[in-house]
Amino acid sequence: MVRLGLTTRLFAIGATFLLTIWLGLVALYYRSNGLDRSLTRPPVTQLRAIADVLSATKPGDRDALLDAIASSILSATIETERALTTSDGDGREVGDDLRGTSEFVEYDALLDGRLLSIVRLGRPEPIVGPASLFASAIGTLRFRLRLDDGAILRLDTRTPFVVTLFGLPAGMGAGLVGTVFALIAFLLLNREIRPLTRLAAAVDRIDPSSAPIALPVVGAHAPETLALHNAFDRLQTRLQTLIAGRFALIGGVQHDVRSFATRLRLRVEHIGDPAERDKAAADIDDMIGLLDNALLTARAGVGRLDEELLDLSTLLRQEVIDLGAGGRPVRLGTMPPASQEVPVILDRTAFRRIVVNLVDNAVKYGREARVELEARQGRALVSVSDAGAGIAPEAAAVLFEPFVRGEPSRSRRTGGAGLGLAVVRSLAEAQEGTVEIGRAEGGGARVELSFPLFVA
Repeated sequence: MVRLGLTTRLFAIGATFLLTIWLGLVALYYRSNGLDRSLTRPPVTQLRAIADVLSATKPGDRDALLDAIASSILSATIETERALTTSDGDGREVGDDLRGTSEFVEYDALLDGRLLSIVRLGRPEPIVGPASLFASAIGTLRFRLRLDDGAILRLDTRTPFVVTLFGLPAGMGAGLVGTVFALIAFLLLNREIRPLTRLAAAVDRIDPSSAPIALPVVGAHAPETLALHNAFDRLQTRLQTLIAGRFALIGGVQHDVRSFATRLRLRVEHIGDPAERDKAAADIDDMIGLLDNALLTARAGVGRLDEELLDLSTLLRQEVIDLGAGGRPVRLGTMPPASQEVPVILDRTAFRRIVVNLVDNAVKYGREARVELEARQGRALVSVSDAGAGIAPEAAAVLFEPFVRGEPSRSRRTGGAGLGLAVVRSLAEAQEGTVEIGRAEGGGARVELSFPLFVA
């Protein structure tokens, strides 16, 4: 079985579309120039003028004038006597005299008694179906007029357009065929695009942290579509392997470093100088915190946070109490009433890491931290402010980049590694949250988090 490529198929569809347009233009041309009733039925004034001119011309000079009158849609002949019978056959007169009918009543009234007969030439059976719409324009009409000298003028008007086997104008038939082609082209194009749409929807559901999903079956489509399907299938398998290996590596490093840190803490207790002992313990805590940040950020990046329904007001109050008990100068500001819940879907550990990082930054750069919570317009707004010098608006955006600090020195005494705000942004965005930096009312810096409220 020959399988056409996607390029060939799209080219064929495009060619069909252009052919449809071309056929439509042909149909439009015939419709605007060929289906006008006046072209098949000449105006009464034209017939009367022809009869007057021929009556005023000598019989011997009429042949040249008849040649001048003749055209592709009109022929003129002088008959010496009128045929009184009609018969069936090609080019023969068929049917009754049409004079006096509603369609031709004006001819008999305006030709001053000259009109002898109007007969339609063609098949004797009636025209049915779609062609009946053009019955007045299809076939040939034969007019007979009496000239002043008694001669009979016969005028035959022909159809000014090609007629198909079904009696329809060729342009109209082409338009109908073009419509069918356009429908077929649309169905073919939809057939090629539909598996791509399903594949795109399935790819959006790929989660590197969970089991591979079954991609939709492509079937007998273009080879390029099948190749794309197989490529995405291999991609999600590689992502699963990569993410699993990444977490195994980070988890192993974290476990081993915690083991080393525990032994170091035991050795730190033997340092005689209390100041040096505290510094060494703080360094160990910072090292563990750095690993925790890295692991949480990695989990957030692949959607492996353990989200649950939490009361943010209760969680935030408890976290501030714990941080204050640990010696950090942190206090609560504006909060909802204790009886009012602020329900959100968050990862408890990730949110605590966000608060710890923001409070630590506020204490390091602004001496103290003030934590506030507000529920407004379907969002839970958490803000952490300090009493420092604030942050310039042009510098606020870059502080969310890794290893960028508000204090330019690299001293550990004046700040951390510059990962705190980067981790905050990663964890917040992984939970449909946002984070912004602005100025507090007292002039210090203010970091505001926003999370969607849970609606039952």
